[in-house]
Amino acid sequence: MITLKQILPVILVLALVVGILPVASATSSLSIGSISYSSPVVKAESFTVSSSITASNVAGTITVTVTLIDNTGGAVTITEAEKTLTFNTNATQNVQWSVTAGTAGTYSNPFTITATASDSGTATPKTSDTPLTIQERPVLEVTFSGDKTSVSAGDSVRLDFTIMNSAAAGAADATNVIATLTLPNGWTRVTGPSPYTLGTIASGGGSKSGYWIVSADSPSSSNTITITVTSTLPGGTITKTVAITGPTPTTPPGLLGGGGGGGEASILSSNIPVDPVTGAVKSTTTLSIEGATLTIPEGTIVKDAEGKPLSTITMQYTATIAESVGAFSAYDYGPRGATFVPPIDLVIAYDPADLPEGFRESDLVIRMWDGTAWIDLVTTIDTAAHMAMAKVSHFTIFALFAIPPGAPTPTPTITPVPTPTPLPITPTPPGALPLKLPWGLIIGIIVAVISIGAATLFFYTKKKVE
Repeated sequence: MITLKQILPVILVLALVVGILPVASATSSLSIGSISYSSPVVKAESFTVSSSITASNVAGTITVTVTLIDNTGGAVTITEAEKTLTFNTNATQNVQWSVTAGTAGTYSNPFTITATASDSGTATPKTSDTPLTIQERPVLEVTFSGDKTSVSAGDSVRLDFTIMNSAAAGAADATNVIATLTLPNGWTRVTGPSPYTLGTIASGGGSKSGYWIVSADSPSSSNTITITVTSTLPGGTITKTVAITGPTPTTPPGLLGGGGGGGEASILSSNIPVDPVTGAVKSTTTLSIEGATLTIPEGTIVKDAEGKPLSTITMQYTATIAESVGAFSAYDYGPRGATFVPPIDLVIAYDPADLPEGFRESDLVIRMWDGTAWIDLVTTIDTAAHMAMAKVSHFTIFALFAIPPGAPTPTPTITPVPTPTPLPITPTPPGALPLKLPWGLIIGIIVAVISIGAATLFFYTKKKVE
């Protein structure tokens, strides 16, 4: 007879096989690798903390939560402290955190990493043993000066600069420091590179210097020269300027025309939609000020004096210039050196009642100032709309003049050539020989007489002999 004691082991085995009784499963084993990061780092800059997780005894799929703990007391900020890794076999996976440096100082054992698996496996926490040093940021100061404050055309100017890292010793060095010179229209760089590549400038008062020599080929009355300093650290842009006075523009004597009238208008600044890479205008733009209208068609290439895309222009109606040169109106467009390809339309309205006596609308012309003289532009006059239109390819001062009608060319007075009075001829009396005979005629007569005489003598002698 089979007893329960005898069949109990069989029952337990069958229960295990069909899953009636639970079987204790093994948990995964986790370990944390070394912790690495840069040191020193710079305040307000981001850096990376890296480590790895090794999982063994993995059964099925497990999820491991890895946490980076800040031990600096808030000197750093950890972005997304918890990371999740998935394992379905024994393996090692890397893990990284982005950390931003905050308070300057040196911190021992700055980070701890923990790891916990979804199957209850855990790792022994690991703390970093490399101190973390956070440096203050570099501080750049720029001085920029010229050896002249005023120039005439053809003068040279020396421009000196010094860039200093004024942060205290121990702060971060300034890195990848670059100095670039920007000259106004009418100036050229003679010596010195642009840009200057200065590299690293040490903290604690470290500095680097340089200079340019530039030529004032055709300076305007007011000239601004700019140095621009950029860097990787501390980053950003620093600009300094030198103002140099040029010669006062000379203007030709006033031409006939209506007075400008009114007070000086303020300078208007307008933005135009341009492609920041090509400088092409994205949509047709019309800009107006005090009777003058600029039309910049879509696709026009607009660039500044340095050849960079230009998105902001300035306009000013200047009655002072109009009155000083005897123009109907004058307009100052900027910045100087701005170019347009193809040229754009400038339209200036006028009142025909302002035309001086004796002038016609067709006598109107738009002129541009080239720095030394007024230059006529090809001008189209719309007498119905009372508008003058010209194409302009760059910015300067433009004015509408009435040109005096040309004086008629005087008809030359022709003095008749006097008819010479014929000399009186005295008639030769009949039978009289002229007082003078040509020698050729005289010789001919003598020869003829001799010939006749010889012939007569020959015949007379021959007859006598017979």
